[in-house]
Amino acid sequence: MPKRLTWKVKPEDIYEFKLVSDPQMSPDGKEIAFVVTEVKPAKEKGKKKYESHIWLMNVETKEARQLTFGKGSDINPRWSPDGKHLLFLSNRDDEKKGMQLYVIPRYGGEARRMTDIEGGVSDPQWAPKGRRVLFLASPPSKEKEKTDVKVIRRIFYKLDGAGFIHEKRRHLFVLTFEGARPKQLTSGDFDVSDPAWSPDGTEIAFIANMSENTDYEVRKDLYVISKMGGKPRKLYSGKGPLANPTYSPDGKYIAFLGQDMEKGFATNTNVWLITSDTGRPRNLTKNYGISAVSVVLGDARGPGGNPYPIWGRAGKYIYFLATKGGSTHIFRVDKKGKSFAQVTEGEFSVDSFSLSRRASKIVYLRTSAVNLPDVYLLNDEGEDIQLTNFGTDLTDYRYLSKPERFTFKASDGKEIEGWIMKPVDFKKGEKYPAILEIHGGPRAAYGYAFMHEFQLLATRGYVVFYINPRGSAGYGEDFAYAIVKNYGDRDYKDLMEAVEYVKTHFDFVDPDRLGVTGGSYGGYMTNWIVTHTDIFKAAVTQRSISNFYSFFGTSDIGYIFGKEELGGEPWKRPRAFLKKSPISYVENVKTPLLIIHSENDYRCPMEQAEQFYVALKYLKKEVELVRFPDEGHNLSRNGQPHHRVERLNHILRWFDTYLKGKGSKK
Repeated sequence: MPKRLTWKVKPEDIYEFKLVSDPQMSPDGKEIAFVVTEVKPAKEKGKKKYESHIWLMNVETKEARQLTFGKGSDINPRWSPDGKHLLFLSNRDDEKKGMQLYVIPRYGGEARRMTDIEGGVSDPQWAPKGRRVLFLASPPSKEKEKTDVKVIRRIFYKLDGAGFIHEKRRHLFVLTFEGARPKQLTSGDFDVSDPAWSPDGTEIAFIANMSENTDYEVRKDLYVISKMGGKPRKLYSGKGPLANPTYSPDGKYIAFLGQDMEKGFATNTNVWLITSDTGRPRNLTKNYGISAVSVVLGDARGPGGNPYPIWGRAGKYIYFLATKGGSTHIFRVDKKGKSFAQVTEGEFSVDSFSLSRRASKIVYLRTSAVNLPDVYLLNDEGEDIQLTNFGTDLTDYRYLSKPERFTFKASDGKEIEGWIMKPVDFKKGEKYPAILEIHGGPRAAYGYAFMHEFQLLATRGYVVFYINPRGSAGYGEDFAYAIVKNYGDRDYKDLMEAVEYVKTHFDFVDPDRLGVTGGSYGGYMTNWIVTHTDIFKAAVTQRSISNFYSFFGTSDIGYIFGKEELGGEPWKRPRAFLKKSPISYVENVKTPLLIIHSENDYRCPMEQAEQFYVALKYLKKEVELVRFPDEGHNLSRNGQPHHRVERLNHILRWFDTYLKGKGSKK
């Protein structure tokens, strides 16, 4: 039967989302555990909050049942090796204390709390025999706080989404399934990440940088440590970031993700293999021209994911996610690096996946431009079977605009990929205002993932178009590297040439009613655009950068970003930093600009918005600043639901005013 379209997209759809995430196959391959996140009323009047709970589904019958209930959120389900229990993280008992570790029987019953650690725990994993559990947590402070004054001694002292971390280090802990007191295995002035058990349960691999320069370097090393603790053994010294080690089934090898920083942050992330005894490394995917990361952006995703490379049956293949163009898919490579294949294909993106024990089935989370995430099964016959319909239950009955892909040749001959969305009430022969959306990153991509914001704009009568300009990920290292030390040049040209292409090739676009918006790097480019052209009649800049000089010292990653992306330090290259800063050209702005920013954004700090706003207001330009309290950099994706709705309404108000109302020609 054809779809019965009954509703149009609205900002408040966020309250109705049921976001599926983190599917995990049971050891016997018969059931899948996954997380469903919904919006519920908060204690404060008029506010909303997220609640996540764990569900189970029978693979054969597709019958689903909710396993966890109650207040708070339950996430990160992980099966015990015998399949009888599930570990999960929850803040059900004390939201202020952070996520704690719980265990619950597979067939239901009371969940048992296993940890009580201030600041919460993360990354829980069962030991191979199920008798122990490892996790990461911050050891308790040796000194009790007697003041609210912060004494900062580290350069990396704050982190967006986490707050002030100057007294916190993440370390490795182990506890027994019976619930004895956790034992701390690592200690020191460094952070541990991505722990993984060896198949025999005797040792644990993890990632860390234990050098004196740990806060100054992006470089990481691979270590192993005995299950009983002791001195860690460095297995591999990385030249750049490393992540997600996983042992082969026989324990002889460890696969991990890493890059050597040959082209800075534009370097492809590859799948590496190293012997677990001698530490001899081999790059398995270097010759295949892909980056083993998931970077296709969407604004409707639940918590959790699976970036780890996963070993298949008998350790022959290693499965992993990689972004290619506008899609993220599952790929596999053999341990010699000679056999390489794409496992999933289509106009969608895979967010996470899990294998059955024999690797004959793959369960994965799939989203597209017109579908919220749902769980799919790829069986041993190559059939794709949709298992859940939490997302499609919402999208199937709404009027949606399906993006049309286009490509064009940039002025230097490079092919650029983009998409355009018609208004949902599109009528042939009419012209519509159009909005250019610019993604963040810059090492990210737009493509086949659900964007509620785009669908909302299309519902309100706008053409929406977007491209992946130079600097984007998914098109090779040279493509991503093209903007290093040269922001606002080739990327700006790609975007402006995309505008000209759209105006020329799509006759339903009104060239006199163009808008532009973007967030983070996209906010930087929005600021750059309005200081370099007046072809846009309205602009909305979000979580943006306006001044690279001050960004160096105020962003949580500014001192690393500035060095790698702009080529040095601002006091040594002041002209270069200011030359690439939109605030240097603020007098040129003629476009009405709405600035949206979060007050707790530590990635692109509030001062970036403040100084751009004050400069524009001082010059008596058309500008507004909307500040969101108690929000960080990811307001548009996981901010408080009521704030996300309000943000969308401000965007609509601004574009409606200047592209349809008093500020427009029509």
